[in-house]
Parts: sequence; C-alpha cells; structure tokens
Amino acid sequence: MIYFFYITFYISIFHKCCGVTVEKAGPASVESTNPTVAEKQAFLQLFGNGDPDEAASCGQLIESRGFQYERYYVTTEDGYILQNFRIINPYAREARNTLKPVLLVHPILASCASWLFNSPASLGFLLANLGYDVWLINARGTSYSTNHTHLDPEGNSFYPVFWDYSFYEIGIYDVTSTVEHIKNETGFEKITVVAYSQGSIQMITQMSLMPWFQDNYDIVILAAPAGFVGEYGFFASIPNKPAQEFFSSSNGPYPSNSAFFYSSLSALCVNQLASPICVTFFGNLGFDRNQFNASRLSVYISLRDRSSKKNLLHIFQSVERDHLSFFDYGEVKNYALYGSAEPPEFPYYNINPNKLIFMSGLNDQVIDQRNVQKFRNSLCDRVDTDHIIQDPYWKHSFLAANEAYAYFGSVVADLIRERGDSTECRLNLSGN
Repeated sequence: MIYFFYITFYISIFHKCCGVTVEKAGPASVESTNPTVAEKQAFLQLFGNGDPDEAASCGQLIESRGFQYERYYVTTEDGYILQNFRIINPYAREARNTLKPVLLVHPILASCASWLFNSPASLGFLLANLGYDVWLINARGTSYSTNHTHLDPEGNSFYPVFWDYSFYEIGIYDVTSTVEHIKNETGFEKITVVAYSQGSIQMITQMSLMPWFQDNYDIVILAAPAGFVGEYGFFASIPNKPAQEFFSSSNGPYPSNSAFFYSSLSALCVNQLASPICVTFFGNLGFDRNQFNASRLSVYISLRDRSSKKNLLHIFQSVERDHLSFFDYGEVKNYALYGSAEPPEFPYYNINPNKLIFMSGLNDQVIDQRNVQKFRNSLCDRVDTDHIIQDPYWKHSFLAANEAYAYFGSVVADLIRERGDSTECRLNLSGN
C-alpha cells in the first residue's frame, strides 16, 4: 500500500491541474451533478474495458440494480453543500416512512459508490432489500460535494480556503448535519450508523467531542475502527516526515486531478501486461487474492474519489502522536486555539461504548488488530458487541471482498436487527 501513496504523490506533483438547509432532487444528468464522474466516463469509454460499472455515478449504480433514489443537498453549519443519496426500494416506497434509517459513512478517497459496487454483496442494497431506509453521505471535497455557500473549490482566491478541512470538520459538521437532516426527513429520533475505515475516524471524532449528540444513535457500527493508527499497520509503515511535508505543501484536493488519475490508472490496469502487476500491487493494499475479484479491478479504481491534502496531513499527524488529536498548526497557533503547545488528544472517555459495535479483521494490515486493542482499552467500558473476522484471507477489504456478504454484510444486517431496530424511536410528525 505504501507504493500506492508514492505513485499518487508523483502524479499529484507532476499533474497539477449544524443548521441544515435541504433541497430534494430526483435523477439528473451526471454532467450536471458530478462533472468529475462525467470526465471519467468519457475517458473510459475510449480506454476502459466496457464494464458498465466503470466510473458509474451513485445514481447509475442504484438504478442499474433495480432501485430508485433521491438526492438531497444538505448545507453544513460552515457552509459546505453535501450531495447525499437515499436508496428507494420500489417495493417498499409506500411504507418507507416507517422504515428504520441507516446512514452509511464512506472511507477516505471514496464516496457513496463504496457501498454500491460489489453486487450482490453491497451493503447499501442488502439493507434496502431487508427493509431499511438507507442513506449515503458524501463528505465535503468528494466529487459529489464540491459546492459551498460562498467558497469556490475550482481555483480562485477562495480555493485554498475551501480545501482547508480534515476529518475533524467532516465528523463535526458533515456527519452532524446529515444526521439531523435524516431525522427531520424521516421523523425517527434515533438512527443507525455504519462507518468504515476513515468513516470510523469521523464518527470517533464526533462522538468524543460532541458526547451529547450520541443520543441521536441507537448503535454505531465501526468497521475497521481506527481510533489508533500510529504504532502498527499501513500508516505506520509510511515515512511520516516526508508524508507530512508533502501534504502540508499547499491546501488543495488529493489527488489533484482525480478524474485523470483514477480513469488513467483504471485503463492501465485493463491492459493485459499491466493487469498482473496491478493485482499484485492492490493486493498489498489489503486485498487478499483469495478475497479479490481481479476482473473488477478497473471498476474499483474508477470509483475512487478525492479528499483534501489537509485531511491526509491530519491523519499522519495522528500517526505521529499515535492518537487522534486536534490539528497541529504549530506552537504559536496551537496556544491561541487550544491553550497548549501541542494539540489536545480526542477524549475517548466521552464515547458511550454501549452505542458501539466493533467489526475488525484479525489479519487487517491497514487497521492492525493491535491498534484496535488499544482503542478497546481506551474506552470506559466494553463495547456492546466486538466482532472479529477470523478468516486468514480477510484483510481490509470489507466492501470489495468476494465474501463480503458472508463475513460483513450479513453480520451487519443481523446486528442491526438484534441491536438497533426500534419502532418506538419514530417521532409523530402528524401532530396527532
């Protein structure tokens, strides 16, 4: 996985290129809702392998599986406009106001597509088929959520300011605004959240810094819970100082031109000579050959997305400190913001472990089990459920694995049914 970061470093260098306001929308053209996806599709029509899922938008993926969707624009307290999706099961449309809401929070360098591309094991479709009201967030800076009430992400004087965010802002503002919107839209007092990898970082951030907000959740399922990322695992294997120097060079998106980067890499890996190299390379990213469908590699790559350099920088700062912490701005600004030379660590003791369900892999090379154990030990009590996937071939590929249904999706569905379902949590919006 370290080589993946090196490659993207070089391409990025040489190819520069909780109030809520809601607008509900139905299907629209990809060009109008996500120009980056449209660019990818145009490129891969010429150089891809013809798989209809290559660079597909979330709306296209949803409709191609026989579902419908609604798109909601949610404005965060600090002005970012998120384009979120809601999966509509056409067979349950009339009853959807009674369906329990479940929010899926995607990992880093990804989007809502993370929960949709691995049919029939995709968690989004699995839960929608089982009678849940499935919502998909797209964090700020992804190709779906690049609008703001007054900042422009495309290169004028506000460009560095738009990209001046990390997982802290995503957890505090994006997740919070989305949850409040879902509650207002559905009338449920409490919702269920499933968060994967960096999605778990965002939930940990919010739950530790906004402990009162945990009342909005019945359960929070953290897949690959990343409370600690510093001592073991993938991020600890990357030279930390060079990574921090690279990501601190300027504010901006990463990769700098995601449409060019992902579509060209996807096309490259379709090539018969390059394909074995790509399979080996991505196998080092936590995809074991026994759990990896190599014929879908171009699809997986084409559906990756972007984040901010500051977000990656904040992760490597947390690696150095071996604890999720506030962003380190340097001693002078830290004193002004935090009253101390070093940024404070997030107070994990604020997290209610009775709300938490851990799902981790015994052999996950990215979120190492030893780091997961440190997170367990940092909480004030045992989590509600602690599920460890024992299969030796199961690593970090929770969403793309061949057996994602057996080891992840079906377990999540059972946990939600057993721990999270409650018809008593729905508000009466009719006034009767």
